[in-house]
Amino acid sequence: MPDSFSPTTGSFITLTQAQDMVADWITLQGNLGISINEANPKAHAFGIDRIQDILDQTGCNGIRAYNGYYDSKRRLIFVGVDEFGNDMTSGYILEFSNPCPPNCAPTNAIN
Repeated sequence: MPDSFSPTTGSFITLTQAQDMVADWITLQGNLGISINEANPKAHAFGIDRIQDILDQTGCNGIRAYNGYYDSKRRLIFVGVDEFGNDMTSGYILEFSNPCPPNCAPTNAIN
């Protein structure tokens, strides 16, 4: 584990990179015989207030996302990360997003 976790961890990507990554993931699912559906969504949406609650915790330098499984569905779980790269497990842990499908954005350049 690193000695520190930077609040600037991560990189912005271009729209084209995002399109390619999403398309490649959907293709991989198809190649594995796994359909995109409510149990295996292609996207998750979370409200700004919940994300901000995690980020506003004292000592929080970022968010870590975990894949999870509950109620026969793939889930995405967010937890704060402190300056040392540790999960802030005594703080907010977020799940129960609006998954796509069925709650998809209108067709756009990414989806």
